[in-house]
Formats: sequence, structure tokens, C-alpha cells
Amino acid sequence: MTLASATTRQYERLIESVGPIVVKEVRQGLRAKVFAIFFGTLLVVCLSMALVAVAEATDSAGIAHGKEFFGAYLTALGAVTFFVIPFVAFRSMLRELEDETWVLLTLTGLGAVSIVRGKWVSAMSQAMLFGSACAPFVLFCYFLNGIDILQIITGLLLAAGWSAMLTAVGVAVATQAHSKLGRTVAHFVVLGLLGLGTLGGITFCWVLAEEGSRLATNDAFRNFAITIGLFAWGSTWLLLEGASAGLTLPSEPASRRPRIAFTIVGLLALAHGLVLFVIENGRGNDAMGGQVVTSFFFTIAAAFCISENDGWPRQAATGGWLRPGALRSYLLGLGMLFASAALWLFLYARRDGSEKAFRAILAAFAYPALYLSLAVVLGRLTPLQKFGEPVATRVAFLGSVAIGVAASVGLSIAVEGRPDGKLVNALNPIVGLVNFVDRSNDELDAALVLLGCAALLAVFLATLVLVGRDQVRSA
Repeated sequence: MTLASATTRQYERLIESVGPIVVKEVRQGLRAKVFAIFFGTLLVVCLSMALVAVAEATDSAGIAHGKEFFGAYLTALGAVTFFVIPFVAFRSMLRELEDETWVLLTLTGLGAVSIVRGKWVSAMSQAMLFGSACAPFVLFCYFLNGIDILQIITGLLLAAGWSAMLTAVGVAVATQAHSKLGRTVAHFVVLGLLGLGTLGGITFCWVLAEEGSRLATNDAFRNFAITIGLFAWGSTWLLLEGASAGLTLPSEPASRRPRIAFTIVGLLALAHGLVLFVIENGRGNDAMGGQVVTSFFFTIAAAFCISENDGWPRQAATGGWLRPGALRSYLLGLGMLFASAALWLFLYARRDGSEKAFRAILAAFAYPALYLSLAVVLGRLTPLQKFGEPVATRVAFLGSVAIGVAASVGLSIAVEGRPDGKLVNALNPIVGLVNFVDRSNDELDAALVLLGCAALLAVFLATLVLVGRDQVRSA
């Protein structure tokens, strides 16, 4: 009896440490028909491929078949863990919003963080079971020759990280849909994102199957694989914090945890880029590529920062830079973009890059600053404001980017007879950036000056708007 009582107490403490919502979601997920159907289907597919592999290995002794079947197994596993499980997590979170049961859970003291964590952990526990079921078949590929253990371990680890990120994407998108129209749009958005993520993940699985032997000998390929893994897990943390913010009540400080996560992940990303630049003995022109990549990542994150509600509730009147309010989130986004530009300009100057790289680094900072600021102004001073935040600013951001691209290309065709005119596309965030990256011409100096002036004006106007609206708001 004593041993049984001790075991029971340990079990209860384990449940309390994990969280009741996690236990509830895991139990519910494992009992669902979707899990049973796809788990059985995956096992049947893997077993069938194993029998085919044995037959081919027997008929063609001495020929390596490991690469083909390794890619096939990861494709089967990826189809489930990259698409099905994240979409199930999305639907589960969406049902909480449709039935408004998340409000009841919040009132019990669990909080938005616990709800989001429960959904994500439940989905990842299922992904872990799928991976465990597929792992012996993946290991079987080693005996078919053509791959090594390092490839197998790397493939499974990267698949786990990619699945974690896509699951976080599904949960995060669901928490942003608080209306019927928003939930309809969210379905299309999440299907597109998961489809692209699944395609990209499976494509890299085949690249790893074909070229994975270079992990032990090629530093660039190994660093690329490490970067993908770090990006996946860093983005997962950032997405989950953003999802938690989407479920917080108006009277709660929703921005504190996402801002901390954004700052830490952003600084770690810059540190990782610096380490890779030094290890790979990067040249000045390589700094241009680093700036474009990190700037794109920060722009996506900042697009969510600027759509925060204006002002702050009375309950969160203290906290300094962590206090709620779109003003501080906007400045944080610009600050991370500026830090990225400063780092890559420093590395560029140390390695004597070309003038083309210098222009491109500045342009990769100016374009996000321009369109993020335009989104702030348009979302708060035009009829879009009737949609409220965060919808107004996000629609303004996407709309301004689309208009900037279409109008510039159309004007370039009308004036210069071609879509990639340099000066006409100075404010085009796609064609203009491509011009700065690919071309080296004095005419681009005028385009850069025009872009810089437009960005400074937009930042000034956006700051004025947000400062004027940064006041106590009713919770």
C-alpha cells in the first residue's frame, strides 16, 4: 500500500507539473479517429515499402537503395507530421474559439499560455508517436546502403523541428480568427501555409537523402542544416507566444511575453549569422545575402507587432518598454531591423564589399521600414480603422505592399517599356530590391535616395500617429 500510495502521489505531481489542459488534450487527441486512421495508414505504407525494399535488395545484390527509401519514408512521415497534425491542431484551437470555451478555461485560472501549450503539446505527442512508429523503418534504410547514421539522425531531428514549427503555425493562425469571416479566411491561410511548409519540408528531405553524406565533409551544407533546425525551433517559440497573446483578455498585458521572445530570438538569429559569417570566412558581398534573409524574417515578425492595440489598460500602467501598446511594439520592430542592418554593414565594411552590396543592405532595411510605417498610418487614419486592430493594420500592410508592387511595375512598363525600370521601381519592395541586389548602376543611387526619404517620412508619420494614440484605454 505504501508503494502504491507513493506511486499515486508521484503520478499526481507529474500531472500537476505538466498541466491539466495538456493531459486533457493529449488524452482527447489520442482517442480521436483521425489519429487511429493515419497511424494505421502510415504503418501499412511503411511496411509495404519495407517489403518492396527487401525484394529489390534481394534481386539486385550490391546496389545501394538506401537513399530512395530513406526519402520515401521521410515523405510518408512528413505528409502526416507536416500537414495532417498541424491542421488537426488548427481545427482543435478553432473549435475553442467557435464555442468560446477558451473564455471559460481562462476564467478557471489556466490562462492563454496553458491553453496554447496544451494544444501544441497534444499535437506534438501525436507527432512523436508517428515518428517512433516510422523510426525503425527509417533505420532499416541504413542496411540498404547509401546512407549513414548521421543522415538518419539529422533527418528525424529536422523533421521533428519542422513539424513543431508548422504545428505552432496552425495554432497561431487559429488564435487570430475571432470572427466568422476571420475563421473562414484562416482556413485558406493555414491550408496555404501548411501546403507550402509541407512541400518545402519534403523537398529538403529528398535533398538530405541524396546529398546528406556531405554533412560530415561539407561545412556549408552542415551549417545550412543546423540553421534550418535553429530557425524551426526559434520560430516555434515565437509563434506560440504570439498565439498566447491572441487569446489574452483585453485587460491583460498581452505583449510582454511576445516582445521578450522576439528580442531573444532576433538577437540569437543575428548572433548565429555573425558566427556563420566568421566560420565561412564570408566576403563583403555575403553580408548582402545575410541582410536580406534576416530582414525578411524580422519584417514578418514586425508585421504582427505593429498590429497591436493602441494604448494600454489601466492594470498594465507600469512596465516600461514591456508595457502594452502598439508604439513600443512598432519601435521594437524597427529596432530589430536597424540592428540587423548595423551588423551586416559592419561585416560588409570589414571585408570590403562592392557598392552594389552596400546599396542592397540599406535598401533591405528601408523597404520594411517604409511599408510597416505605411501600414500603421493607413490602418489608423483611413476607413480601414473600422475593422479594428489587428485586422486594420495587417490589411493595410498587405494592401500597401500589393499596390506598391503593381503600381510601380505598371508605371515602369508605361514609361520605360519594361517592368524592371530602376528609378520607377525605387519604392517597389520586390522588383526594387532585386534591382539593388543584381544591378550596379549610378542610377540606383537616386533610387536609394528616393527610397530613404520616403522611408524616413513614413517612419516620422507613423511615430506621430502612435504617440498620439498611446494613452490609457478602457479594458
